[in-house]
Amino acid sequence: MLRRLCLFSFIFFFYTGAKSQQLQGTVSDRATQLRLEQVEVFNQQTRKKTTTNAKGEFSIAAAANQVIIFYQPGYLPDTLFLVDLKPVKRYLSLNNKLLHTIEIKAGAFNPEVEYADVYRKARFAKLAQNKPFILSPSRLFGKEGRDARRFKRNLEREKSERKIDERFNERAVTALTPLKGAELDYFMVLYRPSLKELDKLDEEDFKFYLINAYKTFKALPEVQRISPSLREK
Repeated sequence: MLRRLCLFSFIFFFYTGAKSQQLQGTVSDRATQLRLEQVEVFNQQTRKKTTTNAKGEFSIAAAANQVIIFYQPGYLPDTLFLVDLKPVKRYLSLNNKLLHTIEIKAGAFNPEVEYADVYRKARFAKLAQNKPFILSPSRLFGKEGRDARRFKRNLEREKSERKIDERFNERAVTALTPLKGAELDYFMVLYRPSLKELDKLDEEDFKFYLINAYKTFKALPEVQRISPSLREK
């Protein structure tokens, strides 16, 4: 009887210990490598979920052989099958189809006007000609000011991404290449230029950039022309 009790206790503590294990990691934008906050991290088996913090970090109860799904509006969902609980780095790809649709419907995006209050709260210093420098400690160190500056950074990033989408989109790529499906999606992730790079290219230079990028892409082994997240499935 005592032996059975000890065995039961060992199994119980082992099971509860396994259940309490945490999967930790970070989630970033695949194109920019910037960490993403407020990404939903969902355990498909336990139905538990959490979100990434301001540094793109997360921690969620998990175990081997479970499936974790990462989701944020504007990005393609990412699915991870857990082989072990080593820290992970996940990368989300922009949903280019969705962004292109939004661009057509929404027109010009002017966050300085649409979110003027956010920009006002994000400023912690005031400098005007012939006037003393004014610093607002409450806006510099206060939660409202920090949140406003974080939101402003997201708005500025969205503004840049939309400007890129005006030129670097599926219509432009498919006009010069035969790419489609998963290869088209991954090509647009791998060769998405920054706004600074794109501003240096006139129309002819941009076409030359796409053609050269396509040649480089097709020279890759076939397995490397599909997103790693799809290869893992």
